[in-house]
Amino acid sequence: MLHLYGKFGQKADFAVRLSVRMTEEVDGEALSHALERTQKRYPYYQVRMRRNEYEFYYEENPLPVVLLCTNEKVRLNTEQTNYHVWAVCFCGDRIHLDFYHGITDGTGMYMVLATLLYYYCRERYGISDHAGILTLEDPVGPEENMDPQEVLPVIDPPAEKAVQAAQAAKATQAEGFFQAGGYGSLTSSGQRVWDIEIPEETFMRFTSANDASPGTMISLLLARAIDSVFPDRKEDITNSYLVNARPMLGVQRTSHNCFCSAYLRYSDRVKAMPFDHQCTAYRGMTFIQSDEEHVVRALTNGAARARKDAAGAPLLEDKKRVFSEMLSSRGKAATFVVSYVGKWRFPAIGSYMREFWTHVSFPKGIIVQITAVNGKIFMSLSQSYEEDLIVRAFLRELEENNISYTVRRTMDNDNPGFPEPV
Repeated sequence: MLHLYGKFGQKADFAVRLSVRMTEEVDGEALSHALERTQKRYPYYQVRMRRNEYEFYYEENPLPVVLLCTNEKVRLNTEQTNYHVWAVCFCGDRIHLDFYHGITDGTGMYMVLATLLYYYCRERYGISDHAGILTLEDPVGPEENMDPQEVLPVIDPPAEKAVQAAQAAKATQAEGFFQAGGYGSLTSSGQRVWDIEIPEETFMRFTSANDASPGTMISLLLARAIDSVFPDRKEDITNSYLVNARPMLGVQRTSHNCFCSAYLRYSDRVKAMPFDHQCTAYRGMTFIQSDEEHVVRALTNGAARARKDAAGAPLLEDKKRVFSEMLSSRGKAATFVVSYVGKWRFPAIGSYMREFWTHVSFPKGIIVQITAVNGKIFMSLSQSYEEDLIVRAFLRELEENNISYTVRRTMDNDNPGFPEPV
């Protein structure tokens, strides 16, 4: 409810483009056959979003998911895409999976992408290994439709004063970076994306030597970069590091959104530490906030609060307003967001993947999406500011730590649109 109603309340698209560059030009016919099989494997994504006076809702969509020959942005849930919440595009050697984020998260999207690429590579290259990939040979089990909210205890929401105090505490961590116009002196603009490629072996040696993981290392280096651009800041630099909550809730196969945030603070105390101790501190903060008890408690409290707010907002427009305000409040708790879903787990397919990027709508601030496949790490940094001071400072952090990189492209964000149903 938070992101579905909140994003529409903010008039923001909430959709993702997973973009894969293959080793050869894409065979459209083979991809079409792969899409037909993939669509059949995921019946719970074969829906159209509708609305009434009280809510948004999904209804079954019998039309085929579309395959478009284009690199351009598409509009999901419209006539262009047969009113589906996902679509597949291709052009040259690129395949794009466009998905509405309100119906699933990165983990769910990557499973669909794995199925699509498996069927494509099976027909195109004759691969047969599909261990860990959902195919038509695997029946759709009830655990895939399990809503993570259903395994959480139902409680009364925390007292209002406690909620306000927690929100205020988070907001003060980064409020100086969320004033009108962006980071103080930066100029707000449309989203720009920097796609940065890093050799995996070199980077993993560096992270391992400093007691870090790829996600916590990128979080720390970007915090240090922001600190170098704004050394006179008074607030802590805090980033939201997105964590897959499926293992903590015991719902590994769920198709629903199932993630939470670990908040990593670059405080004066952390800044004063040697670099390797900074890495250990970030790793420790991640471990503590990824603990099962912590995750269950945080999601339980959040669900209770959302249910209460929804009950007090019976009309659709009320829900949009309430959850938009809640989403804005949460956004003030972080200077930037980092997401890393882990290394691509299917090497037979990975050998045919030259690049792998994740572009997501994030209309205010900075978000970093990290993937890894075929010996390379692919980092997409999106920001909504005209100046590139922070990006250049981040690249200097890589250089100063002897981490090679290649900026593959800089572009306007090409994530799909998702207009509000009418």
